[in-house]
Amino acid sequence: MSDSPRGSTDKEPERRGAVLNPTVPMAQTSGGRFIGPNTDTPVRVPHSVQDDDTASPVTEPPVETPPDSPERVAMRARIKKFVLTVVVIAALGGALFGYDTGVISGVLVYLTPDFALSQTQVGVITSSLLIGAAIGSITGGWMADRWGRRMTLLFAGALFFLGALAQALAPDATVMIITRLLLGVAVGTASLVVPMYVSEISPPSYRGRLVSMNSLMIASGQLLAYVVNALLAPTQNWRLMLAMAAIPAAALVIGMYFMPDSPRWYLKQGRTADAKKVLEQSYYPENVEPTIADIEQSEAADAAVKDSLSDQLRKPKVRALFYTGVGLALIQQFVGVNTVIYYAPSTLAQAGMGDNAAITSAIGIGVGAVIGVMLGMSLVDKIGRRPPMFLGLAIMVVALVGMGLMERLTQSTATGYVLVTLMIVYVCAFQLGVGVPTWLLISEIFPAPIRATAMSICTFLIWMGNFTVSLVFPPLGELWGASTMFFLFAVVSALSLVFCYRRVPETMGESLDDITREAES
Repeated sequence: MSDSPRGSTDKEPERRGAVLNPTVPMAQTSGGRFIGPNTDTPVRVPHSVQDDDTASPVTEPPVETPPDSPERVAMRARIKKFVLTVVVIAALGGALFGYDTGVISGVLVYLTPDFALSQTQVGVITSSLLIGAAIGSITGGWMADRWGRRMTLLFAGALFFLGALAQALAPDATVMIITRLLLGVAVGTASLVVPMYVSEISPPSYRGRLVSMNSLMIASGQLLAYVVNALLAPTQNWRLMLAMAAIPAAALVIGMYFMPDSPRWYLKQGRTADAKKVLEQSYYPENVEPTIADIEQSEAADAAVKDSLSDQLRKPKVRALFYTGVGLALIQQFVGVNTVIYYAPSTLAQAGMGDNAAITSAIGIGVGAVIGVMLGMSLVDKIGRRPPMFLGLAIMVVALVGMGLMERLTQSTATGYVLVTLMIVYVCAFQLGVGVPTWLLISEIFPAPIRATAMSICTFLIWMGNFTVSLVFPPLGELWGASTMFFLFAVVSALSLVFCYRRVPETMGESLDDITREAES
């Protein structure tokens, strides 16, 4: 396309900023920043993933104390313990996100006959959570800035707890819809604030992996939901399936009560002493003051560029990147992944498997999702963002066509097991090619002046796309047949592959500043 944001197939290594080229010498300033080889202008070091034994420019600069001295080793262990504790507790929000979106798959098998639901009602009950999530994704950022990341996650945890119990006690479909709408607000809030909180409290040397843990926790939460569904399937107690989410929700509330807020939010509120206290637990002592100065400079720069937001969208390259981000957000949902996550047991039961066997087999789908996330996390920083996308989308097309063909065969147990195998392959390929790369790319491709706004828009579109697909799949599946829907998703996946090949840039190895400069050129 003529307005493609950057050359995608003819990427040249030398186009990457010198800040990322280890062969180009750089001088470090006293403020923890670096000077480019041909200029006196400081350039920001990208938040890239580094090995634990690699010196980080922020967390472990050259010091007189040897890095393997007992004092340094003990300090490193203390920092890791604190950061991991904070991340694990915050990531319970991601796990709850996964559990509450995944548990409905088993619940519907027993809820549908108990409440005598039509397929339209099934779609509304499933998708009502997603409307709430769209609301939470918009209001969550405002709450996080006004009340703080910690208080917002406490609020989300309380909603998770109350929503889980309210769902379990719902007497009819109307109450179920209302309670899932409120629970969705918690899901949407967590989807935005958890990675924000983790990224702001983590040292740069661990930040990439720790933020990516949120995706892993979401997939793990969905897997946990499938396991709970399978264990409770013999009892057909769908109320207990829903109520089980109250346990990790209570853990999130209790854990976050004892956690600090992020140093960036403290500094926004003028609470420098509190910010310094947190940084002293997560950074090496000699980096606390420089990091505070760096955050304050960054906030001042962000405030300055926000004035030019409307002008930014008038630039062809910036506008093209925005369209690319919107396209990625829509692709994530319209390839049909959540029809598998939400309706897998129902689809498998209709294909010839018994209810209990269908719910148990869905555990494999959760395992496939976790494996896909882990593969995606390991590959995007090794071979780039684009190759995993192409591979994952190609596999998805093949799997969806196979699922459509199996749905048209005579119903039998064998057909059901082949179908669930194809679903596992499909979900694994989705996480590899769409799930992990999409969340990563929408945090990278936008230039600084529109990054926050563009990410909010994309997150909102992801939830609204999820809502639309989840709402229409049951009635359209009943009208056209599940096989036709799978064929339709295969076509969308094929078109998505073309879109990604034509428009998605490769961002591996490029700093956010490089991306901003190139987009604005």
